[in-house]
Amino acid sequence: MIAGVYLYKNTGGNTPEELASYLPLGDGALVYLDVDAMRRSGLLDLIAGKKATAEVEYRSFVDETRFDYRDDLDTVAALFKEGQVFMTLRGRFNWRSLMGYVSNHGGLCQNGFCTIAGSQPDRRVSFYPIKSNLMAMAVSRDGWAAYQVSRRSARLPIVPPRQPAWALLTGSALQNMNGLPSGTKSFVTALSNANQLVFAVGEKDDHLELSVNVKCQNPDQASVLFSQLEAATDTLRQWLAREHQEPNANDMSGILTAGAFRRDDRQVLGSWPVRRGFIEAMASGSN
Repeated sequence: MIAGVYLYKNTGGNTPEELASYLPLGDGALVYLDVDAMRRSGLLDLIAGKKATAEVEYRSFVDETRFDYRDDLDTVAALFKEGQVFMTLRGRFNWRSLMGYVSNHGGLCQNGFCTIAGSQPDRRVSFYPIKSNLMAMAVSRDGWAAYQVSRRSARLPIVPPRQPAWALLTGSALQNMNGLPSGTKSFVTALSNANQLVFAVGEKDDHLELSVNVKCQNPDQASVLFSQLEAATDTLRQWLAREHQEPNANDMSGILTAGAFRRDDRQVLGSWPVRRGFIEAMASGSN
């Protein structure tokens, strides 16, 4: 009996399917990050920077909460939906310190459920422990939104990619996303009518690779999309040639012009190489 209680409290949320099963799936973009795999490969340090370069405010947060995502966070499933973010996080949490931080910074904790003002005036962060190693969290105008993160019977509509970072969304959701890199407009337009897109990022030889698996309504639509993606890539290459420029592997021109695509019945698959220099430039804010 005791062993069963221990297993219930300390296991679960070990797979993408289990983490996503707590989220209110439906419209929106689902993102999965295997932070532990990214940490072990060195990708996390490349994206987030070394500990020594962390901002003073974040170091203060770590000191108070005894939680540093660089060491203590293992996996995240996040759903971006209707201007809100719902998350399931697996890691090592010092719940007493986290709740103390909320209380000390103007928030409120009741029976393990906490809510506190977010970084934006109209946003609040709420969270509670699902299990000792599993956190439900939400960022929303609703200070109680984390209650929407609870165990459900819904299943993922895909087999999760093997890469440590991936996202599942529709074409319309992609088109409505803000802050996409410059130069991607023609590619986003081509993908906007897709039923389902799965983007993934993982290691490939000496670089990273961004891949996409697009599910279309029928083979004819897939053929059109395949042609549009190849045409957008060729157009960019020709524009650079007219401007007497070479694709730069450290910016979007090098990534987008190196795209490769193929069609398989209703699906279109694409891949783009992402060099280390591009990641470093993005992390430093110089891109």
